Amino acid sequence: MKEKVLNNKKNGMLVLILTTLLYLLSIAVCVVGAMIGNPLLLGISIFWMCVGWFPYCGLRVLKPQEALVLTLFGKYTGTLKGEGFYAVNPFCTSVNPAADTHLNQSGDVDNSTRKSSLSGLLAGTSEKSGLESAGKKISLKIMTLNNSRQKINDCLGNPVEIGIAVMWRVVDTSKAVFNVDNYKEYLSLQCDTALRNIVRVYPYDVSPNVDTTGDGVADEGSLRGSSEVVAAR
Repeated sequence: MKEKVLNNKKNGMLVLILTTLLYLLSIAVCVVGAMIGNPLLLGISIFWMCVGWFPYCGLRVLKPQEALVLTLFGKYTGTLKGEGFYAVNPFCTSVNPAADTHLNQSGDVDNSTRKSSLSGLLAGTSEKSGLESAGKKISLKIMTLNNSRQKINDCLGNPVEIGIAVMWRVVDTSKAVFNVDNYKEYLSLQCDTALRNIVRVYPYDVSPNVDTTGDGVADEGSLRGSSEVVAAR
């Protein structure tokens, strides 16, 4: 799946103004048609007042470092990236399988608190739809993932309690959404797996006759004394 950025959709303000003007015009035509008794004008104006709000459903607002993956009837249509006021196909839906996944990382705690506090205040279909759309946005900022500590045996069989902190960000939104089931959970599991593989290669403290580089020569590599060397390797 290759990411396709939609750069020609930043015309939300134009669509908003035109749709509002047409809606006001339909109201005026409806009044005039009723006054002069013209059923054609009356029918056209009433029809537009019933369906004229539909373009509003395609308006999207993005803040800096946010993205929105859009699908049309299950087919990937593109990604909105960068701040701006966008107008897209009203039938397009936003997709983010990790929207409700909250890990011990930056951004997730504040997002869940905001959604829980707003859920008791907002009422009505349009407001709920706007809140749902906001939750489907993908953050492009650098995130800090701090996984919980786990007990792992080092290369000598000694149990070690160790955690991991990872700085990461989404680069390709289409791969993050469609290539894995949940990219946040995938990242967390991959970090735990990599951490276990690293700890099993090194001793916690410097031990004699231990080869940590794989060259057949004993060295002084250890988790406690040479963490920078371990990270570089």
